[in-house]
Amino acid sequence: MDALEAQAERLYDEKKYPEALDIYLSLTKKNPKTEKYSLFCGHCFDALGDADQAVRYYKKASKINPVSKASLLALANLYYNNEDYERSEKFAKTILSKHPDDTSALLILGNIAYCEKKYDQAFGLYEKVHHLDGSSYIALINMANTSYDLGKYVKAVDYAKRAIALYPSSVDAYIILGNAYLELSKFEKAEENLLKALGFRSDNPWIYNALSRVYQKMEDYKSALGFAWKSVLFAGSAQDDQNINFGYLLYECAEDGKKDLARHYALKWKEAFPQNKIVNFMAGSVLEDKQIKKADLYYIEKIFDAFAGDFETTLKSLDYLVPEYVAGEVKKYFKKDFWDKTNYLDLGCGTGMCAELVRKHIGWHSATGVDLSQKMLDVAKRKNIYQRLEQAEIVAFLERDEKEYQLITAADVLTYFGDLRALFEAVATRLALGGLFVFSVSENLFSNDDFLLMPSGRFVHKLDYVMTLLKKCGYSKIGQERKALRNEGDKVVWGYVITAEKIIIIEK
Repeated sequence: MDALEAQAERLYDEKKYPEALDIYLSLTKKNPKTEKYSLFCGHCFDALGDADQAVRYYKKASKINPVSKASLLALANLYYNNEDYERSEKFAKTILSKHPDDTSALLILGNIAYCEKKYDQAFGLYEKVHHLDGSSYIALINMANTSYDLGKYVKAVDYAKRAIALYPSSVDAYIILGNAYLELSKFEKAEENLLKALGFRSDNPWIYNALSRVYQKMEDYKSALGFAWKSVLFAGSAQDDQNINFGYLLYECAEDGKKDLARHYALKWKEAFPQNKIVNFMAGSVLEDKQIKKADLYYIEKIFDAFAGDFETTLKSLDYLVPEYVAGEVKKYFKKDFWDKTNYLDLGCGTGMCAELVRKHIGWHSATGVDLSQKMLDVAKRKNIYQRLEQAEIVAFLERDEKEYQLITAADVLTYFGDLRALFEAVATRLALGGLFVFSVSENLFSNDDFLLMPSGRFVHKLDYVMTLLKKCGYSKIGQERKALRNEGDKVVWGYVITAEKIIIIEK
C-alpha cells in the first residue's frame, strides 16, 4: 500500500469523505482497473448523499471484477437505503445465485420483506442467517423484532435475551424486551428493561415513550406524563409522532378522570411549542377551546398517514359500523333508475371502506374519492374502486371542482368539523338537484352547544343544529337514524346517520 492509498483510507475511516474522495478519484484515474479504488469512490459518494455517482462507481467496480460480491453488495445496500426495494432485491439475489449462503445478502432480503410487512418471510430469512452464523447479533435482534411484530411476544423475549448475551449493551434488545413484557402485562419487567435501555441512551425519545405506556398501564398517570413529556423534548426528527402520542395520552388521562393533570400538561405543552399546529389543536381539545371550529388539517393528515396500514383492522376492533350504516341508507333511499348516469363522490374516503359497500347498491358512472392522507389514498387505489382520487381538504375540493354528483357520502368525516355551514354549502354546489347527501355526525350529549370539541380531537353536534342548518342550505331531510357509531375505550359513541336531498339553495 503506497502512502497516498494509506492517507485515503485514514481519511475515510475518519469520515472525512470529500478529502478521501479526492484521493480515491486520482487513484482511480491512475489505476482504472483496480476494483478497490472505484469501490471506495462509490462509498464516498454514497456517504455524501450522491446516489447517482455512487451507483456509477459501484457498477464500474463490478465490471472490473465481475466475480466480486463487494460491489453487488454495495449496490444492494444503496438501493435498500433509498427504499428502492426492487433493485436492491435484484442485486441481493444476484449475490445469492453465486453465493447461496451469503449472510449479508440474506439480511438485505429479510429487511426488504420486513419493510414490506411480510413478517413471516422476513423471519425465515433472519432465521437462515442465524443457522449459518450463530454468532450473528443482527440476526437475533431482527428475529426478536420480527417476532414482536408478529405478536409472538414470548419468542421476542427469548431472542432479545440471546441478543443481549452476545451484546450486553444492546439498547435495541432492551427496548424489545421492555415492549414485549408490556404486551405480556409484566409491567415491572417491562419497566426494568426499559430503564436499562435508558441508561445507555438517555436521549432516545422512544424509550421515554415506551416507559410512559408502562406507567399508563399501571395507572400512574403522573409518571406516564412525566416520561411522555421527556419523549417530546427529545423528539428531534420524530417530533410529529411524539406530539401525537403525547396528545393521545392527555386525552386518555382526561377520560380517566385526571382532567386537572391533563390540563396542566396541555398548558405546559402549548407554552413550549406555541407555533406547532399539532400541539395547538390537540392541547386545545383537552382544554376545550371553543375558539377552534375545525380540526387542524396538518394534524388530520399526519394521524391518518400513520394509521393507514392498520386502519381497517383498528376500526373493526372498535366495532366501527358507519360505512355499513351509510351504505344501508343509500340502498334504502337512492333511486338509481332515476338518473341517466350516477357520479358518486366519497368525501374523506380513507381506504375506501364506504365506497366498497355503496357500490353494491348502485351502478355508478364514475366514483371520486377525496382525502387529506395520501397514504390512505394509496390503500384505496389498490382496491380499484374509484375512477378518480384526489388528495385535498374537502371544502377546498368542492369549491374548485366542476363536476355534478348525484350521490355524495361522508362517513365519520363531519366529526372533524365543528361549524358545518361551509361544508354543507360546498356540498350543495356540487350536488345535483334531487341528489342525496348521506353522512354521519356524533351526538353532543355533553353540553347545550351546537357543537363541542372533545378531548379526543373530535367534534360532537346537536341534532337540532344539524337539521336547521341543512334546511338553511337547501336540503330536505329524507332519513335519520340514531346509531352506535363506534367505541372509544369502554364507551359507546352515539350519533346519527342522516340522508338529505338537495331541493334548492335557500340561504347563503
